[in-house]
Amino acid sequence: MSDNIYLSVIIPCKNQADRVKKTLNDILEHSRQLRFDTEVVFVDGDSTDGSAEVAESFKGEMKHLQILHEQDLEIGPHFTGKGAAVKCGMAHAKGKIKMFMDADSSTPFKEIDKILPYFDKGYDVVMGSRYTAKPLPATNSTFQAFVHAVKEVFEVLIYGHSKSNTTIKKQGRLRQLISRGGNLAFVVLLGQSFADTRCGFKAYTKEAAKKLFDMQTLPGFGFDTEILVIAKKYNLKIIEVPVHWYDDAEDTNITIGNSLKTFLEIFKIRWNSLSGKYSPSK
Repeated sequence: MSDNIYLSVIIPCKNQADRVKKTLNDILEHSRQLRFDTEVVFVDGDSTDGSAEVAESFKGEMKHLQILHEQDLEIGPHFTGKGAAVKCGMAHAKGKIKMFMDADSSTPFKEIDKILPYFDKGYDVVMGSRYTAKPLPATNSTFQAFVHAVKEVFEVLIYGHSKSNTTIKKQGRLRQLISRGGNLAFVVLLGQSFADTRCGFKAYTKEAAKKLFDMQTLPGFGFDTEILVIAKKYNLKIIEVPVHWYDDAEDTNITIGNSLKTFLEIFKIRWNSLSGKYSPSK
């Protein structure tokens, strides 16, 4: 019964058939060690490589598995992308805690064991982080965050990676420069004070998820930055927790166009905030 589901795991996926089988197997195996029911909400982004079929093959093994398709999303035909998939998954998920993770298991599902204890301490949002070695509660100290962000950019330029990066296999200099430069822009333009806004391993209480994702407007990769801006606006209790993160992707996916889109999203979030888009609906 849905009332018994404690954790919902939303997995947005597009053309990751070669990796999603391992991800679902990892969830299946680790969830057997947990003392509560776990639900998987798999949201397929119109994949052409059989990703959805791979997920379908787990229906006999997973007690709680929803498979949603992009063409079935109620949020409109032009609202597509990772953010749209996560928003849809959050709306359909039944758990008391709702999280999303990447389909390629960049952060393995077992890292959830580091996340869940913080909900017992009263946190509304718990973020996996690749740029802190210890739990880091969110603060309103933008100046301190600015100094730290500038320091990270210079470290990437000098050493090739930020010294605060905790990943075993470091990303290339270009990807880290874009990551840390983007984080600096989030601090300056959005008043963010987080070390890692884009790690694809975040969890929310059911109440926080409804408040935040109901107000989400961005369908693409900028959605999690938007969610954090809204969370801070409503003074939700947030903490970043270090998690293991692995990345075999190459720098070839980094383009000037994608970077420009990220900066445009920052200004859109800023405008939405100033114009009252993130105020509760009447």
